[in-house]
Amino acid sequence: MASHHPIPLIILAGSDPEPAALPEAGAGLHPIKGAKGMDLRIGGRPIIDLLLERVKESGCFDPVYIAGPTRVFGESRNGALVIDTNSTFGKNIEVAVTAVAPLSPDGIVAVTTCDILPRGDELRRLMEDYYQHAPLDFWAPLILAPERPTEMGASAWKPKYRIQPTPEAEPATLLPGHFVLADTNAVRLPLVYRTFDLAYRSRNRGVLYRLWLIVTHILVGLVVQDIKHILAFRQPDLTATVITNGVMMGFHLKDGVVTSEEMAERLRRIYVSYKHRKRYPDRKGRLPLMHALSMAKDIDTEEEAREIARELG
Repeated sequence: MASHHPIPLIILAGSDPEPAALPEAGAGLHPIKGAKGMDLRIGGRPIIDLLLERVKESGCFDPVYIAGPTRVFGESRNGALVIDTNSTFGKNIEVAVTAVAPLSPDGIVAVTTCDILPRGDELRRLMEDYYQHAPLDFWAPLILAPERPTEMGASAWKPKYRIQPTPEAEPATLLPGHFVLADTNAVRLPLVYRTFDLAYRSRNRGVLYRLWLIVTHILVGLVVQDIKHILAFRQPDLTATVITNGVMMGFHLKDGVVTSEEMAERLRRIYVSYKHRKRYPDRKGRLPLMHALSMAKDIDTEEEAREIARELG
């Protein structure tokens, strides 16, 4: 891999007091709760230690931060500083980004979760796509599901989405990649925090349910922001922009008739400030479709934990 300066990485490692609700496909499985980063052990070792080793092996990220409770992880762990937070998913992101973004020379910050175990070479290969297309307002790989469902093993229950690589192509089956890289100077951070909070609360649910939950909960906040825009003699178009693009994207995603490029553009209109888009009209967001199954197999259940333990010997 060509030489590129490392990017700050935040590993979200708060605790879940309650186990996640699983869809019908996950009936009979046993969801995990607690501070997975430490409580979930593979071969007797906390998963956070295995993940930190793989992140270091990739050579793509520095410094690395753990966003989680210091009472669990300490002040630092294996070279990663701990940002003390143990609130909701969105609040944990907010606390971590607020601490890390000012330290990033260009405002670029990467965020992932503590319950995946991507290989170092897989991380490097993914990051090559980012470096090839940078600068970007945001970048989040979508993971191509294997053609044979049995390859998903204990993770076969996870929700999947249908997205077209191009307008002419047949839809591909995809899984979320649990990795986001964003320019914190470009995005509407309060909206990002609120959306991630709601998205995490409704994880493992259908597209339309998640869309309804997110739209109804952020609508009032958007209207308030537009009122502030009117008082400041600015165009009050935030509500219309966010709701229109969010609803259109949600329905197209449900029907499998959205391309990754359309999704990226709609997300840019929703989450990237108008001021930034006007200043950098040629910048984009990017949602590449990539093969990297380990990025999609987050460990939500006891069955998945046992399977990954067997795979690692």
